[in-house]
Amino acid sequence: MILTDRAKEVRIKRANTDWWINEKAVVGANGLTYIAYVTDMGEIHVKELDAKCSRALSHDVRVCRMNCTYADEHNAPSLCILENGRIMVTYTGHAQTHTLSYRITEKPYDITSFGKEHVLTYENNVTYAQVFENTKRHEIWMFARVKSVTWEFRFSKDEGATWSEPTTFLKSDAGGLFYFDVRKQLIPTASGTGEQWFFALYGHPRISKDHTVRSGVFDADGWLLTCDGKRTEVNLFGKGKSEIELEKLETVYESPEGTTVRLLAVSPVMPYRIGLAAFTLDNADSIVYYAAEYGGGKWVLSEPVAKAGDFLAPNQTDGSQTYVGGMAFYYGAGEAGFNPADGGVIDTNRIYLSRADGEFWYLESYVSHDCGKSYKLEQTIRKISKSENIKIWRPTVPIYAQDNLPVYWHEGSYSAHTGGWHCDAVMLVEYDD
Repeated sequence: MILTDRAKEVRIKRANTDWWINEKAVVGANGLTYIAYVTDMGEIHVKELDAKCSRALSHDVRVCRMNCTYADEHNAPSLCILENGRIMVTYTGHAQTHTLSYRITEKPYDITSFGKEHVLTYENNVTYAQVFENTKRHEIWMFARVKSVTWEFRFSKDEGATWSEPTTFLKSDAGGLFYFDVRKQLIPTASGTGEQWFFALYGHPRISKDHTVRSGVFDADGWLLTCDGKRTEVNLFGKGKSEIELEKLETVYESPEGTTVRLLAVSPVMPYRIGLAAFTLDNADSIVYYAAEYGGGKWVLSEPVAKAGDFLAPNQTDGSQTYVGGMAFYYGAGEAGFNPADGGVIDTNRIYLSRADGEFWYLESYVSHDCGKSYKLEQTIRKISKSENIKIWRPTVPIYAQDNLPVYWHEGSYSAHTGGWHCDAVMLVEYDD
């Protein structure tokens, strides 16, 4: 449980993140939590805090001030802690420039030692950087959306000093944008622990002609796998086909005629799980949260988890009114410094939801006691009256989350990319002292 007499609210002022950027927050092997965020002034920041001891000092570093015409949550940064402890932060200007920027600390776990800014150039506008370390190949992997309609991959063999040329591995449907959400997973192997990249993708609920969520897996050598482990001909490094054929990916959820879907969560641990919201356009009463799980060679949808209750931006006419509160799978390691690669049990049956109901916004946790078939309300973590003009959205679970800080979320006024949003990242930390 999160709410105890030892729990204390921690708030990062004017902080926001984005839906399609990973990772947002990571617990390092040093036991400290690192959160990357963007402010409503267009500043990129990294916050370091100790969720175990209330007397420990926290640190916050401004990585850069974005050269953009307005504040935009899509400019939020991605964070990667390398195996040697160096911290990498990447960021873009949402579809405004052809460049992706990044900085890496010169010292392990020292956010005061960020080196100079480096720039990667693309042939068209770029956004949604998702960055990971492939420890098997000793590479940094970068996924990013280019020209708003394709996804490209590039890698570095020397911790960001040089990079490969970008290669296109995914093109959107003809009707609109495709969103690609990828998470690194640790998996058991005959020789110990391996790595793979599990992803889901879908089209924009309002713009796209395709209202289907699909999934797949990349192994550590870049081969596209089916969810049952079969290798396809697609390879990120050009050893086979270079581009994914959408219709050959496994279908997680296909919207019935007259309805649509919003992809919300991709789990970084096994079993494969994906969170989504199904609804009818412009009908807030129709929004229902589901969790899908892969088993027995197919994707199975859970029973309805809860009603979402409202859109975050119902009055925006650019498609942002399809944003809903959000969902996150819990996949914490429990104790600080524990790595799932070391073995042990990780609780993956908890999810966090933000939603509206009547006159209130809620942040809640739900738990499944039947392996993902159904979820029951466990706890109300936050409850805010709509009369305060404050909304709650985008619960986020740090990678290797500690029980002291299993989730954080955003609350305030919401606007996706019209400027003028104002919100804080909020967490309830259960300190040990």
